Amino acid sequence: MFNCSNDDLRLMLLIRNVELLLLDACSQGLIKGTVHTCLGQEYIPVTIREFIKESDFVISNHRGHGHYLAIAQDTEGLLGEFLGKEGAVGNGIGGSQHIFTDNFLSTGVQAEGIGAAAGIAWCMKHERSTDMCISYIGDGTFGRGVVYESLNMAALYQLPLVVVAENNGIAMTTSQEMNMAGTIEARCRAFGITYIRLTSNAPGELKSILAPYMQKVREGSGPLLIEFVTQRVAPHSKGDDTRTPEQLSEVQAKYWYNQIKADQKEYMLNVEAEVKDYLAELFAGLQGRKDAEWSDYV
Repeated sequence: MFNCSNDDLRLMLLIRNVELLLLDACSQGLIKGTVHTCLGQEYIPVTIREFIKESDFVISNHRGHGHYLAIAQDTEGLLGEFLGKEGAVGNGIGGSQHIFTDNFLSTGVQAEGIGAAAGIAWCMKHERSTDMCISYIGDGTFGRGVVYESLNMAALYQLPLVVVAENNGIAMTTSQEMNMAGTIEARCRAFGITYIRLTSNAPGELKSILAPYMQKVREGSGPLLIEFVTQRVAPHSKGDDTRTPEQLSEVQAKYWYNQIKADQKEYMLNVEAEVKDYLAELFAGLQGRKDAEWSDYV
């Protein structure tokens, strides 16, 4: 039996279907700009949200819709952002890659987030709080120097920084074997940073494993890097997938959605039908909403 609560499953299905809706809306020309989905990786932010307090800070990346939904569960604000409507989380200016709230920030600039996260974590330590900063990065980001500068500073000053590395094995269209020498673990260990590698995609199991690690960060043990070995089911953006049919078939077999579907098909499809109905009604209503006014922001 797949280890996942009903609430977690519903949220994973919400994230999945928001991403599918966005891809479809892009193909119809309903929304502008680029879209990078987290299809295949929905369970990661659903797992991490278990450990996030209201006073913590999360910095996401270009593939951050699921990260935002897991924390804020603000589907209306996120979809409104894509459509540029009143009530959107960023007033329709940030779009897919640049979302900002009181405790959440995403950026489309590769590796920009981890540098900012290290700075925020330094402030948290300076204020002697028990808060922590969570930074999401991908495996391709390990090609940027700021990653190592940030890890060095986090280790040197024992900052309350949690780096969530979503390792889907492919940077845009380049396989990891072609662009990374060594391993993420070895790079992390070189700084003396606590490291854990996770291959499960079941939130219930993952939460049990992560709980003591996350608690130690709050208690002042210093930074933690979590490597999730995961799969990117969809293309890098909207249609640039160069993987072979055999590779894509292997990815689909490991997808949590297909694993649960094989085990609890009727229940999952019933829940997903409810999610789809909710999203269809919400998206239709948002399309008729007044466009956001940008004059106060630009």
